[in-house]
Parts: sequence; structure tokens; C-alpha cells
Amino acid sequence: MASLRMRSVIRLSIAFLLLSFVVSSIATVSSPPAPASASPSAEGDLICHTNNPAECYPKVFSPTDEFQLVHDDQDLPSGLHVRMNIWTGEKEAKLNVPGAEDVALEGLPVEQAVMVVDPDLSEAKPNIPSGAPVYEPVGVVKEPKEKEPGFFQALESVKLHGNAAFSADSSVLEDALAELEDFSHDMYYGQQIAGDEDILRALFHLLTKRDTEEVTKRPYADRRDFLAATTLASALQNNPPALKDVETVWDSLMGGQASSGEQSLKDAFYGQLKPRAEQGSADAANEATWMRALLAVVGKLLKSDKIRSEFLDNKGMEDFLRILMTKGPEWEPARARVARIVMDNFLDENVGAKTGVWPPRFTTQVYVCDTEGREFDDSCWVLYLGRIIKDRPQDTWAQELYSMLQPGGGAPTHNEL
Repeated sequence: MASLRMRSVIRLSIAFLLLSFVVSSIATVSSPPAPASASPSAEGDLICHTNNPAECYPKVFSPTDEFQLVHDDQDLPSGLHVRMNIWTGEKEAKLNVPGAEDVALEGLPVEQAVMVVDPDLSEAKPNIPSGAPVYEPVGVVKEPKEKEPGFFQALESVKLHGNAAFSADSSVLEDALAELEDFSHDMYYGQQIAGDEDILRALFHLLTKRDTEEVTKRPYADRRDFLAATTLASALQNNPPALKDVETVWDSLMGGQASSGEQSLKDAFYGQLKPRAEQGSADAANEATWMRALLAVVGKLLKSDKIRSEFLDNKGMEDFLRILMTKGPEWEPARARVARIVMDNFLDENVGAKTGVWPPRFTTQVYVCDTEGREFDDSCWVLYLGRIIKDRPQDTWAQELYSMLQPGGGAPTHNEL
């Protein structure tokens, strides 16, 4: 019985060795191999180990349709069928013909099969110890070798003078704001701003304080609300650690009083997103510029899950739609800004939008959206954007936003106008 098993093992071993002899590796690439008729162009293309010219062979192997011996020091062109004799170590190669069967394999017994087993991916998961810190893909923002004293001086100056009344001949606060805005583009200093609740409060006070006198006496780029807005927006731009720091103090920050002292900073912040001035009035022009500064910050804050959720709960999307529906050329920058914020934060995954949060289902039934109290429902966006496109076809932001909101994109239908 034992001898029968031994003979069986010997037969299997011989079959396996014969099969191994003809196992080959095939390298297939897009570039075709050199033609079989190619021959060395010069004596330097030959390899000679003896003085007998008959024993020389080409440096680059010249394949044919038949297997030929490959010397160890020959270069193989790509796209060949190569096999190795496991007993002698010799290699043979020929032109590879995709799909062609190897006659050398015909008639050989197959005693074993190869089974491919999918790896257990659960075992590949790292064993994270209990209480280990949460992995942060962004990493720690590196501190500069030498910290700029001008930054910290500007920081303290804005904290100290942030609530000062506007004065045409006072430039201390404006200079400090301009200095702070310059530093805010750096990730390290941006995080220093975002992690300081006192400086955040001062900047939000300046952002939400609508000073008509300042509007009439200063260029937009020199105004306090503009400088506060660009400082906050720059500090949060592509700076997740800074945004997380703002999240940490957000409730405490918004729970404090606004600069007027008549309402909370939260009410002032969200309340100023509602256009109120009469179209064409001087107040409308001022309000439109205030809105531009505010929106620059809102767009960055909505990257936060926490703040985005609060914004939706406070009917911020209704206020956005109000801005889009507000007429007048002075509102065009604000309208375009709102469209971009909506696409970047809710619709366009290519720029990191959190899709699936908004919008809800839409309706194109005119009587629903034209009902008092329903004019600015989230479900009416597609309908109103269709009307904007009809009235102002030059507004490319409306067409782009409409296309992303409407499944399939395309032009508005008759019912949507």
C-alpha cells in the first residue's frame, strides 16, 4: 500500500516538473517587438566570448515565431513569450501571439489546481489602542522658526480698538486690521486668529456693524468690515485646524452680545443675511456692499458640519434665495457670491461640497411657490432660477446653479418660467 502511494507521489512530481518546464511569463505592451528579420547593424551590436565569429550572437535578441535560446547577456525586447527550463536554467523566447495556445502544454496531465483565496481584509485593519488620539489627515501646522512680533501687536490692537467709533482721521485700527489681514493668509497665523475667541469676537463685531458714515467716507477695500471679512475668510481658507478652532468656541462666540448691545451676535450675524432696503435706494447700495463682506465669511464657515447645520436650522437658505431674487445691478456681486457658496458647499463634490444635506425635493408648480409665506421655500429654487434665466440670461451663475440643481441640467422648461 505504501509503495502504491509512493509511486503516485512520484508520478505527480514528474507531472508537476514537466508542467513547470513550460510555464512561461508573458509581458505584453503596446509597442510591437523588433521584426524577426532585424540583424545587427554593426560589429558593436554582437557579443563574442571567443575568437570564433560563428559563436557570436546579437546583443539584442531577435525573436521569430519559434522558441529560441536566450543568452544570459542578451537584451530582450518587449512583447515576447518567454519560458525557462527549471532544470538547466536556460531561457527561450519567441514572438508573443495573444490568444494563441502553447502546443507544448498539450497532453500533459494536470494533477493539481491553483486556488485564489481572497485575503481577510478584517485582519489588515490596524489595532488602535483604547484612548489613542484621533487621526488628523491634515497634521499639525508647523510653527515658523521666528514668530513675527508685528502679528501679535496687530492682534492686541484690534482687540483693544475693535469697538471704537469710526473717525475719519483715526487710522490705528485700520492699520492693525490691514496688518492682521496680511498675516491671515499663512496657516499658522490663520490658526492663531481662529483659536483666539477675543479676536474672533472683535472681527465679528466689525463685520456685523453697519456704519453708514464709514461707507460714505472710505473706499470699500479700506473699510473695517471688508478688512475683518477678508481676515476671517483668509484664516479659514484651506485651513481645517483653524475651522475646527472656530467650531470649538462658536456657541460661546455667537451667544455674546453684538456691537450694538441690542441683540446677540448670532441674531446680528444671521439677521444681516436678509435684504431689507428698497430697490434702487442709497440704503440698498450700502446693504449690497455690506452683504458682500458678510458672504465672504459665510462661505468659509459652511465648510463646518456644525455651523452648516445651524445655518440650515436658521433658514439661511431662504435668505440666500432672497438675495438671488433681489433685483438691481448693485446686488449682482452678492448674487453671484451666493450661487458660488451654494455650489461649493452643497452641490459640487469636486470642491469638497457636502452633498445630500441640501436641497430637498423641488417643485415646479407655480401656485405653490407663489403662495404667501411659501415664496422662499427650499423647494422653489429651481422654479425661481428658471425665471432669473429668462429675465437675465447674461447671469451665467444662474445657469450654472440651475444645471447643478436640476437633474439632467439643460434649459428651464415652460413650467419653470
